[in-house]
Amino acid sequence: MKRVYIEITNRCNLHCSFCKEGKKPRKEMHQNEWQLAIDEALTITPYLYLHVQGEPLLHTQFEDILTYCDQKECHIQLVTNGTYLNRYPNLFAHPSLRKLSISLQSIEYQHMDIEEYTNTILSYCKAFPKDKNQYMELRFWREDQLKEKKTAYLFQKIKEAYPFHPTNRKNSFVLDTHLYLSYANSFSWPTINTKESTQKGTCLGALEQIAILADGTVSACCLDIDGYNAFGNIFDSSLSSILQSQYYQDFCEALKNNQLISPLCQKCTFNHRFSKDK
Repeated sequence: MKRVYIEITNRCNLHCSFCKEGKKPRKEMHQNEWQLAIDEALTITPYLYLHVQGEPLLHTQFEDILTYCDQKECHIQLVTNGTYLNRYPNLFAHPSLRKLSISLQSIEYQHMDIEEYTNTILSYCKAFPKDKNQYMELRFWREDQLKEKKTAYLFQKIKEAYPFHPTNRKNSFVLDTHLYLSYANSFSWPTINTKESTQKGTCLGALEQIAILADGTVSACCLDIDGYNAFGNIFDSSLSSILQSQYYQDFCEALKNNQLISPLCQKCTFNHRFSKDK
């Protein structure tokens, strides 16, 4: 297992078009819940992503969570829309924070002034401590939306501030030491109502990653935001027992054999990136 996503909160201050609206009630994990989730996740990997849906910096105990992760010597990755970065000017003082990714296309849905938001992002880039083993990524989710007014403005300001040096990954650039920018092609969030369906395919979900949702549901990946493929609940059972369950074992065995047994996975187009018949 390479990573575990922990949804410390599924609340968000924005409603971006590229982010699917989940059906689960809005909540944040209480201290005993996020501590349990972190402790259980660390039994299988030190690499934790503190998000699935929601804005992690909205969590009322966010600083305490990172401090706890420092003590546990985790390797944390955060994805944020950047709205609340001014509240946390010293995020990289936490040694557990390995990578900070900022979803910049959220600028189209920000209530903040465009120049204020842009200055916040660029100031954070300049203050970022590049002499440590920590990384920062400016992320534009959708290549086809780079011409949107606010997104284009921000993209241009970044180009004026930093040279773009291509990496060996498509649409990925080095701006400075440990500072990157990337954008990707669009994809559709999986939904059980999608017409397209196939039983052939594989994915990294469940095999190399799992997600723990805010209500404790353990699912296959960060795209299953409603816990359709629920293997169990971390608040009821240990992660070890959940990963030993017959459903989880059958789920993984099917993926290894290029079979999709979950109706949701059968309608997910993201697995095309990994499937053997694509």
